Amino acid sequence: MPFANGRAPCRTLSTRLRSAVSAACLAIVGLAATTLLAAGPARAEFPEKPVTLVVWSGAGGALDTYGRKLAELLEKDAGWTVKVDNRPGGSGAVGMSQIATQPADGYNILVLTGTLTFGIAQGLIPFKVEDLRLLRAMQSEPSSLAVLADSPFKSVDDFVTYMKDHPNELRVGGHSSGGFHQYMLYQLMKQGGFESGWVPHDASGKVTLALLGKHIDAAMMTPSTGLSQVKSGEIRLLGVSTAERTPFLPDAPTFAEQGYDLTGAIWRGIAVKAGTPDDVVASIQKAIDKVTASDDWKSFQVEQFQDSPDWAEEAFTKQVHKDLDEQTEFLKATGFVK
Repeated sequence: MPFANGRAPCRTLSTRLRSAVSAACLAIVGLAATTLLAAGPARAEFPEKPVTLVVWSGAGGALDTYGRKLAELLEKDAGWTVKVDNRPGGSGAVGMSQIATQPADGYNILVLTGTLTFGIAQGLIPFKVEDLRLLRAMQSEPSSLAVLADSPFKSVDDFVTYMKDHPNELRVGGHSSGGFHQYMLYQLMKQGGFESGWVPHDASGKVTLALLGKHIDAAMMTPSTGLSQVKSGEIRLLGVSTAERTPFLPDAPTFAEQGYDLTGAIWRGIAVKAGTPDDVVASIQKAIDKVTASDDWKSFQVEQFQDSPDWAEEAFTKQVHKDLDEQTEFLKATGFVK
């Protein structure tokens, strides 16, 4: 029936308005749902399951000690669940292979040392630096020439003089073949004018055992390799490869102060497989920040005689490429590689 004023009653207009609003709301909801489906499910914060630290050396050495402390503090400070998987052998190649066979998702983190570049330069590690994302270098430590306390050698000169008079007679060993410590021995050989063989061990802890058992006569090793024996005086450090005496070892002379230009340090750190997503890497870095800020970590570093370079990904990667270039040049110049 037509109305006198030509307009529909108010309730009819309200009904139409509600219908329009409802249609608009349904359209917005549909658009939001379409957007969410296109974006895919939101990624949960890493990690959602246990993380494995793949330590590329055997149990009991300095790298293993670092890896296990890191695992402990990642659980305590970051709330992760972590297990440690020792994969010694091949100058680090076995540990690298383990990482290479796993997905690039951050759930397998390689615990490695500066011998990485020596191994790659010599072809002992059949991978490239680019196969990894180098996330953080957390420790650095010098090499040292170590003997037992009852050794007749009291100084680097004593050792060098004997080696010159008795070429290759002493059994000298250390961690890895063609790695950092053998490189330091080689430098000492050139400066001291003597010859020496090398007895390699696949874990730094085995170097200490070999020295204590008198299976080798001297070792080139990080001081923390035989930490308790160094502290007790059972092992004597004839020379340390720092420019000046370290506050951790105030009684241990440097090579430099004894007339040998021998300085250098080896880093320890973590890496993941290349291709690991940026958001996962960011979560790992955040967790490492919590570890390095903790009093437990700081105390551990002092107890283990460790410096803390704390290089994040960019600085770490730059340093490793620099090391690789220098060591490749050295190995070619000295005939270690062609």
